[in-house]
Amino acid sequence: MTRRRWRITVLAALATLAAVYPITSLFTSARWLPNAMLVIGLTAALGLLLRGLTRSRLLIVLVQLVVVLYVVLFRFTGDTFSYGIPTAATVELANSLGLDAIETIQRSSAPAPLTEGVAFYLVAAVALIAVLVDAMAATWRAPAAAGLPLLTAYLITAANGNAASAVRYFIVPVVLWLIMLHTTARATFGRWSTTSVSDVTGGESSSDNASAMRALTGGAAKLGALAVVAALFVPILVPHFPPRYLTDGLGRSTGSGGVGTVGFNDTIDLRNSLVNSDETAILRYTSTGPANVPLRALATSFYSRGEWRVAGRVGQGPDRPVPLPPQSDRREYIMTVSNNVLKAPRLAAPYPVVTPAIEGTAFRIDPVTRDIRVERTVESYQVTYADVNPPVTKLRAAETPTSPDILADDLAIPDVAAELVRSWSDEVTAGASNDYDRAVAIQAHLRDTTQYTYSLDLGEPPTDDSGQELDPITAFHQTRRGYCTQFATAMIMLARAQGIPARMAIGFIPGTREGSSNIVRASDAHAWPELYFEGSGWLRFEPTASRSGPPAYSVPGLVAPGSDQTTAPTGAAGTATPTRTERPFQEGEAGTSTTTSWVEQWLTGTNLVILIIVLVVVLGTFLMPLTAWITRSLRRRRAATRQELVEIEWDALMSHFDDLGLSAPPGATLRSARERYITDAHLDDAHASAMRRVTATLERARYDRPDRTTPEQTEGLHRDIRSIRRQVSGTRSWTTRVRSFLWPTEGVSVWRGLGGRLERILRRRG
Repeated sequence: MTRRRWRITVLAALATLAAVYPITSLFTSARWLPNAMLVIGLTAALGLLLRGLTRSRLLIVLVQLVVVLYVVLFRFTGDTFSYGIPTAATVELANSLGLDAIETIQRSSAPAPLTEGVAFYLVAAVALIAVLVDAMAATWRAPAAAGLPLLTAYLITAANGNAASAVRYFIVPVVLWLIMLHTTARATFGRWSTTSVSDVTGGESSSDNASAMRALTGGAAKLGALAVVAALFVPILVPHFPPRYLTDGLGRSTGSGGVGTVGFNDTIDLRNSLVNSDETAILRYTSTGPANVPLRALATSFYSRGEWRVAGRVGQGPDRPVPLPPQSDRREYIMTVSNNVLKAPRLAAPYPVVTPAIEGTAFRIDPVTRDIRVERTVESYQVTYADVNPPVTKLRAAETPTSPDILADDLAIPDVAAELVRSWSDEVTAGASNDYDRAVAIQAHLRDTTQYTYSLDLGEPPTDDSGQELDPITAFHQTRRGYCTQFATAMIMLARAQGIPARMAIGFIPGTREGSSNIVRASDAHAWPELYFEGSGWLRFEPTASRSGPPAYSVPGLVAPGSDQTTAPTGAAGTATPTRTERPFQEGEAGTSTTTSWVEQWLTGTNLVILIIVLVVVLGTFLMPLTAWITRSLRRRRAATRQELVEIEWDALMSHFDDLGLSAPPGATLRSARERYITDAHLDDAHASAMRRVTATLERARYDRPDRTTPEQTEGLHRDIRSIRRQVSGTRSWTTRVRSFLWPTEGVSVWRGLGGRLERILRRRG
């Protein structure tokens, strides 16, 4: 294996890692990255090994693909293997992981949740990219073509998020790619040398070659630097077109620049206690209506694996916003906002918005959730909104919803907790005869502070009998402890179990009064449920007792139907604000693990056993080659004279010839054996000359004065022998090369003679 082939392999692996690393910015966790690094390293190691054993390029790539994809499959679906072989259950699980990945990508926006399916297919994609880059750069020696898969990896992030546009993400893979080009070009240029075979001591031609090589290197460096600079700065001067995305998934999360400094993640993970006391002002507003109405930024109905996600609704739901409740059930007010720093595409406003007045950016109203989405953050805006207060009699008489506003997600309950949720819901709503009374019963049950505790500290997550962490809904039912996302999720699921459509709303409580306006801060972030009633639409409920008072229509008997008052009195509802406030969905909570935590998480349980097994298998496979290499190295270091070193090098060459099935006739002289080797090994003229130089140096070391063997001659002998070994190996079949590599005579003889050496040592001591 030449030094340049080693270099190009390592460079290809590093370039692949640099190109895929920006994908970490698209997901809330980087747990997939250690597995990706494993497959990249494995691909490089296999490439180095196989290129030393065979010249069949297709065979090299095929083996890399099979081995690397097998490792990926075993890592994620190993429990379904039988004696190390994939089964039908493996295919089913891989298909399930694929559906999970597609669903997550389509429904989530960056940073999206990293589900097991997403991690599996991310690592599999990295494996394919790694094999392609290694094949093009090192196996086919065409690093220019390797730029295509590297560019594909980079564009995955560039097309779906903002972070990958940073210079640090672009420049590293490009520089490594240019170094690959330069390394290969140097190797090619070096083979154009005009030095004849007889010019073994160098001279004027060598000097010319060195000068030409330096000129090539300098020119390549200048061109590469110019290309990188152009790639970085030309886009600044060229007009930009709006970005286009492959799907309605990850790419939709990035708003345009704007002045915003605070925003929302489109995912709420109930497993994380996201606590924040940030007093950053989000916006200031005045309103012609009540000052106790929460401001909503987004709503979502899709819940999966403990997370609420903003769902893509391609082909689902109405094409235009559904009608508002009738005028008799609502009053309209105007809210004027200033000093807004909430990042695009989100805009905070009371629900439902009737008419927005927004200048300086294009906007649209979501037809299902009535969320306002803007293209750019705006500092000020005005909205006319409806304060809905339907009569209790109307809500009790509401029929089964038939509106196109209702989607399948609005009634979905996760399978893992479905049985618990239904029994829990039936218990809470026992005796209620209509959906409204059931909803009120659920809200009152969750607001009962004698049964439930509002806390930002969830403590250690509870586990089942097998030690597995409980899903968030089951955990909340068991601990009766949580903050607004836990309470809201519980009410949504309990309502859905009764056939009431329900969804999650995310935004802010009304904020703090300062002078003639209210200030909303980051610490005012809040989540609450919305339930649907035919004829009245989506209505807010408030199951979190320690955050806000419930709407008047949700507490029958406290307020007369149709009254202007929309919330219960403070004494009845309780509006205490916790000393620390929560932030269940702000940006910046990437959750990327540190390298130490990756190692700690990976080296546990089954993974540790697998690692030990892999190490034992690798050590057993490469025991003989390692023994042979160590033996040769020790013999070279112990050589007292240059004559001994020459004999050691010759013995190693003869042993290698024997492993490849080449041997001289018994009793043959050194020169006749040399000619036999040249013939049987099919050495070309250059390597035949090298073989003759080797035997000439050996004869000089054996029969001439010791001082006549120079260091230059021993170094030349070592280079010639290394070149001859590669040439001879290339003429043998791949099975012979594999056998000679894994079972070399030098290594085998050491272990076979181990018993005799131990016996002699024991005799001396005895």
